Amino acid sequence: MNHFEFFQKAKTVPYQKIDLPLLKKADVELIVRRDDLLDAELSGNKFYKLLFNLEEMKCKNFRRLLTFGGAYSNHIHATAAAGKRFGFDTIGLIRGEKTLPLNPCLADAVAWGMHIEYLSREDYKRRYNPDFQTFLQNKYDAYLVPEGGANLQGAKGMQQLGALIGEDLGDDFTSICLASGTGTSLAGIAAGILETKPVYGFSVLKGAGSLARDVSHYFRLLKQNQNNYKENWRLISGFHAGGYAKRHPLHLREFCTEFEMQTGILLDPVYTLKLFWGICCLIQQGFWPKGSRIVAIHSGGLQGRRDFD
Repeated sequence: MNHFEFFQKAKTVPYQKIDLPLLKKADVELIVRRDDLLDAELSGNKFYKLLFNLEEMKCKNFRRLLTFGGAYSNHIHATAAAGKRFGFDTIGLIRGEKTLPLNPCLADAVAWGMHIEYLSREDYKRRYNPDFQTFLQNKYDAYLVPEGGANLQGAKGMQQLGALIGEDLGDDFTSICLASGTGTSLAGIAAGILETKPVYGFSVLKGAGSLARDVSHYFRLLKQNQNNYKENWRLISGFHAGGYAKRHPLHLREFCTEFEMQTGILLDPVYTLKLFWGICCLIQQGFWPKGSRIVAIHSGGLQGRRDFD
């Protein structure tokens, strides 16, 4: 099975309607696309971001993929799994010092054949520098994918997911919500569905920084062959819970426990927990009008529960 054959599994991903008291009170319907169930190792948005990167790597005759990430990175985990699954070499450049024993995320990556090297935090800051990237590509003879799969190929993969949602649900939904880290998923989903459907990206970062600029950049590139297109995406901030991978306050941990018990859906602590917390808060505030039908994308990342705990 190659990566495009694997993509056919995405057409079987289920949608789960959520039954919560606040939804009934607000007369709002919430449906979850369960991309966490896509695969045990290649779940969620990380595989979609790799899809066209793997095709580009193949076209350029590379047999090795190099990428970046933190020690608990879902992207590192998924890249290593893809290398094992589809038969190519992987190199992970990890931020910070080596710590033994390896955490579960990196232990999995090494077991799947990924070669791990560690970059000082100063060197890691250079990961977007074109000269540094060229140096690494030449040194390792590898196709380079940015941290988090954040490039145009990654956005194209997420655009395919947006198109799938449109095929599955047609016009029978009001809006789409997803967690947003690099903005690549938000841009791709928004470009892949009808322009009349707003897409809300819930930022997991404290301070949006250049996130909106990055979303707009990839969205324009995906829409460059269309005339008079409409930007149908919006960033939602304020639900970052202190920032990326920070310890959660008590009220958020209580929300997680209650949500998982009521729905049977496990959440990852960095992305989807903040997403569903944000959605529920906005529903309580009357953000969506009565009769709305919201689609939330579960972007996987459940392997991170082990490291976060």
